[in-house]
Amino acid sequence: PRRRIAEHSQRRCLCAGPYHATRTMGKGGNANPRELKGGKAEQLTVYLYGKAVDVSKFAKLHPGGAKALRIFNNRDATEQFEMYHSPAAHKMMRAMSKSAPEAPRESEVATSVVGTDFAKLTQTLHDVGCFDPHYPDEAFKLGLTLLPGFLGFYLLRSGMPALGSFLIAFSYYMSGWTSHDYLHHGCLKGGQKQLVHWNNAVGYAIGAWQGYAVGWWRARHNTHHLVTNEEGNDPDIMTAPVLIFVRNSPVIAAALNAAQRWQQYYYVPAMSLMDMYWRFESMQYLAARPFNKVWASWALLALHYSFVGYMFHGQYQWLLLTMLVRGFLTGIVVFSTHYGEEVIPGDHGMTLVEQTALTSRNITGGYLVNLLTGYISLQTEHHLWPMMPTARLEAAQPYARAFFKKHGFVYRESNLVECVKYNIAALDIRTRNGEWAEMPH
Repeated sequence: PRRRIAEHSQRRCLCAGPYHATRTMGKGGNANPRELKGGKAEQLTVYLYGKAVDVSKFAKLHPGGAKALRIFNNRDATEQFEMYHSPAAHKMMRAMSKSAPEAPRESEVATSVVGTDFAKLTQTLHDVGCFDPHYPDEAFKLGLTLLPGFLGFYLLRSGMPALGSFLIAFSYYMSGWTSHDYLHHGCLKGGQKQLVHWNNAVGYAIGAWQGYAVGWWRARHNTHHLVTNEEGNDPDIMTAPVLIFVRNSPVIAAALNAAQRWQQYYYVPAMSLMDMYWRFESMQYLAARPFNKVWASWALLALHYSFVGYMFHGQYQWLLLTMLVRGFLTGIVVFSTHYGEEVIPGDHGMTLVEQTALTSRNITGGYLVNLLTGYISLQTEHHLWPMMPTARLEAAQPYARAFFKKHGFVYRESNLVECVKYNIAALDIRTRNGEWAEMPH
């Protein structure tokens, strides 16, 4: 896999122009369904637990979207299935794969030495309670998420609009992390009803409060988890034409236009625009779908903007401050954990833990940083075990460190300032050859 990644990096340099021209913001690869002659749906086969499972008829019904199945067509998705699915989904998968043929032996990833050892580690974390719910922490997070918004609303209407709008922005910012945890089904545990339905209900409610369409977020974020930093597959790293991560490639640097050559300077200020962009993109996502299938999401957005209009009535200039602050806080954290890391090809052949080690970076700073970043700061652990309650990620961290050391993987972590500097170096065409790659892990 490492040799293929090195060769892939060389190919990217040779075709830098079309490469970054096609990786436009918010667009993922392999997303469009294809039809065969006679109007039949394309054949989709996903390799699961050594079986070649035909998911063609299931594609439109897949809760995670058809795009994920298209990306993993003729590809081992065992580890991704394990990390993301409920017991009910496992039962359905066993029924679908009962008569399925054997998958090609050479395609198996989960059965490698690293994959098998990682499965044992995951079971150990289950045994020591790292997947158990932590309801006091969930209640505390809900308070930290919503109370600043209520207080901000009061202050906004009581003659303190600057502080009020900042607190509303902070509430929206924390809402992103909290709804994220519920929609990952990492908060409420138990049977199918608690694990799926109630987690979804709370996640949708908080998503409506912050003003994003949950369907858009799930389509984008779940795909990001499955194929982190994969070229053409991970929508989160589609940042062109605004940001082109050069990563020491002189060919890519030479292809930048006049505006992009200043990207290392406008990168940090541009983060403040992310809330506006994500709001637009979530509405764009809904507009592209039949209204009868997304009317509930439109209704939640209408409810959100009606309440926003009521809160800021007569002082809409402070709404702009709220969106800029929220965008900056969220953007500066989100971009710190993946965007400056290596981009890899979809045929990398790595296990989940190998891919995570290469593409994820933690933000150091202890409990306060973890709390105020919604534990996105423990990005490595979260990507390995996305359904683990965030309050348990700190307990899992020593296990992850030891596993990385055992298998010779780099455990990447930096404080927030260093993460920002790392991204700037990856964007800067003046970064000297080797300097970006040699920055501290």
